[in-house]
Amino acid sequence: MEIDECAVGQRIASHRVRRGLTQAELAGLVGISLSMMKKIESGDRLVTRFSQLIQFAEALRIKDLRELTGVPLSLLPDGRRGHPATNAVYAAVMQRHPPVGEVLRPALLAERVERTWQAWQTASAFRYDMVGQALPALVTDVEAALWQSTGDERRSILRLSSTLYQLVRTWTKRVGEYELSLVAADRAVTYALDADDPDLAGASAWNLAMILSAQGRTEQARAVLHRAIEELKPRLDGCDPARLAVFGGLHLLAATEAARDDHIAEASRLLDVADSIAARTGETNHHRMVFGPTNVALHRVSAAVELGRTIEALEITEQVAIGNSPAVERRLTFRLDAARCYVRKNEDVAAIHMIERIHRESPEELRYSSVVRETLRQLWGRRKPATEAELRPLVAAANLTT
Repeated sequence: MEIDECAVGQRIASHRVRRGLTQAELAGLVGISLSMMKKIESGDRLVTRFSQLIQFAEALRIKDLRELTGVPLSLLPDGRRGHPATNAVYAAVMQRHPPVGEVLRPALLAERVERTWQAWQTASAFRYDMVGQALPALVTDVEAALWQSTGDERRSILRLSSTLYQLVRTWTKRVGEYELSLVAADRAVTYALDADDPDLAGASAWNLAMILSAQGRTEQARAVLHRAIEELKPRLDGCDPARLAVFGGLHLLAATEAARDDHIAEASRLLDVADSIAARTGETNHHRMVFGPTNVALHRVSAAVELGRTIEALEITEQVAIGNSPAVERRLTFRLDAARCYVRKNEDVAAIHMIERIHRESPEELRYSSVVRETLRQLWGRRKPATEAELRPLVAAANLTT
């Protein structure tokens, strides 16, 4: 049995009336605009994100998502487990005491942070595990160095700390630890500001907006991004490519958030600005913020998905040379967006192909990504003899009940 996405809006409206909420009140609880709320209830816009579905359920005090989707679906995906390294990462981030023992040299710490970032952005069957195992000791050692640093060395360690906490943010978000991810993102911003590094401050603001977006706090994410854009804008004259790439990356995420909030003209404007910047920078990965022409195209796909423009998203998808993206995360997001579009068009073979590519580059994604898991649920629920053989190993890899 598959989810009738058009009926979700009708069920949301029914439960909203039953709870005595106005459209404006429910929109406020979920963190979307009133115009978006009206479109969802009328069926003009679909609830395409699992995280947003959960927000509606929580705001309407619904325990079983079946009441919104019409199919059996527990509030948390069954079989999902937190990553085994989460507790150790949490303990390392939360410890706030002077170091005990030898403090490592900054150059050695910088090498370890860079190596761990490379592991995260490289396709691997074990990248979640490798990074999860490395982070606790790395956070502890970098914090210890920060305790004892002074002067110029302290600024250097502050920059390194911000870079590390940006990695902690993305890893914890990916394994579903949103509150810890928010703590890490906030710390990355604080250390970048303390280091008086405008480029790093922009990159850390981008990271903060990423977790705010994942939590459904679109308005707050947009505010963070626009403030960061305005702070960098006066510093662009004669700037190096790294600053320009950060500036472009902020525009890309702001465009996706604008689309998510149904601000179509703003999303288009921001994408066009990013496009012009990408033409100057080429393909880059400064501050681990992948930016360039390929990433602009990927965000055009994401914006179209958020706006419910399935055909437009797929048309762009077919023109993107995704292999040009240097980071596995962007390739995975691209393929997931494409899979979701193919599911909406009932092109299940194409959707399965995209998930197979995700599984090939990062098998752990099937265990930790709620969106991948829910896409697989839909495909499995309407499987046919021609697709069951390809779906079964993917469903098993995701630890979903069949």
